[in-house]
Amino acid sequence: IDMKSPYEWSLYSIRNAYVSQPLIRDVAAVCITMIYFVAFEHFEFIRGMVMWHAMAFSTLLYTSFVMRITDKVTGSASPQPRTWSVIVFGLRYGLITSYCDFQVESSIMIFFGVVVSMRLLKITMKLPDYVSCESSECFLTLGNPVILVGGASVWLRYLAQSDSWRDELFDWFFGMLLLLYTNFLVYMYSMTGEKLAENAYSNATRANTAPGSSLYPNPMGCIVFGISNFLLLGVAFLLNVSYD
Repeated sequence: IDMKSPYEWSLYSIRNAYVSQPLIRDVAAVCITMIYFVAFEHFEFIRGMVMWHAMAFSTLLYTSFVMRITDKVTGSASPQPRTWSVIVFGLRYGLITSYCDFQVESSIMIFFGVVVSMRLLKITMKLPDYVSCESSECFLTLGNPVILVGGASVWLRYLAQSDSWRDELFDWFFGMLLLLYTNFLVYMYSMTGEKLAENAYSNATRANTAPGSSLYPNPMGCIVFGISNFLLLGVAFLLNVSYD
C-alpha cells in the first residue's frame, strides 16, 4: 500500500486540513492497538498483562539490539524504521484501552481523559521523550493546545457532573500511572537493547581479532535471541490454551 521507503511514510493531504498526514501509519497504529485489545479480551486482563510484557520485551529490546548491532557493523546510524512508532503506539494504547475496558466503568471518558492529560503535560511541562514517548504518538500529535484545553474542559465538566467522580478520578489517576509506566518501559527496553548490542559488538570484535581466534556465536546475542524467542513461544502456547 505504501512503498515509499523503510524509514518514511507517504503523506496524504486531507481536505480542509492545514497539514499532510501519513494516513497509512495512523490506520496501522489503530489496527495494532485493536490487536492488543482483542488479545486482552481473549486472555482477560491478568493473563493479558503477562502476554503484553512478553511481547514488549521481544518487540522492543530485541529490535533495538538488532538495530544497534547493524549500525555498529555498517558504521553509520540508520534512521528509525517507520514501523517502530506504529508498534510502540499499539503496545502503549492497547494496554490503556484494555485497562479502561476491564477495570473502569466509564471506559471511553477515562481513556479520553488520560490521553488529553498526557498531551497537555507534554506541551506545558516539556516532558522528555522517555516520559511522554512523543516519537510514537502518531496522529495524536495533531492536537494543538487549543484543542487539548477544550478536551480537558469537556473531561472536567463530565467529572463534575458524575455521581461517582471520586472513583472515576482514581481510575484516571491509575490510567495516567499505567501510561507513564508503559512509556518508561519503552525507553528502558530500547536503551537496554542498545547497551547490550554495544557490549556484544565490542566483545565479538575483541575476541575475533585476537591471534589464532575462531569465529564463534556471540554469547550475548545468543542470550537475547533465545529469551526473545522463548517468550514468543510462550505467547503462542497461551494462544492455543483454552480457558474455562
